[in-house]
Amino acid sequence: MNEAEANNPDHGELSEQLLRLLQEFTVQTDHFVEEVSHHNGLHRTDLNALAHLAKMARSGEAATPGKLGQALNLSSPATTALIDRLTRAGHLERHRDAADRRQVHLRSTEKAQGTGRALFGPLAKHLSRAMAGYTDEELQLVARFIIDMTTATETAKSAVVRHG
Repeated sequence: MNEAEANNPDHGELSEQLLRLLQEFTVQTDHFVEEVSHHNGLHRTDLNALAHLAKMARSGEAATPGKLGQALNLSSPATTALIDRLTRAGHLERHRDAADRRQVHLRSTEKAQGTGRALFGPLAKHLSRAMAGYTDEELQLVARFIIDMTTATETAKSAVVRHG
């Protein structure tokens, strides 16, 4: 028993409830993405790729085929097929690096960004409405919680990958 559980006997039950709620949120989010992607003729991997590209762009990180494949845990041939598919659909552009013409950078197009807004705008609207009932302090606590849970998940994934 850790210190928090010793100070609060209900902490263990609350932790279990939160883990179940996180699992349910993950399941519902997965169902949403599956339905949206199927309804719009996109592969789930396509949406994941576009999300990773958007994340890289926000952070100022150069998006390359290798980084995208690694982020999605795809082989080189599967990454190439994905990039080709997204390029043909008008969601992705390839650009040669100005300094090293051998290096290819990937960038999502306005079409991809518009598709993302159309597909995920309704979800964002509903989530924003749900968040409106919380104070800034409550939202800061929830943000810290989600960051901690994301970090814990990444750590668990690394441990599983290292130990097979």
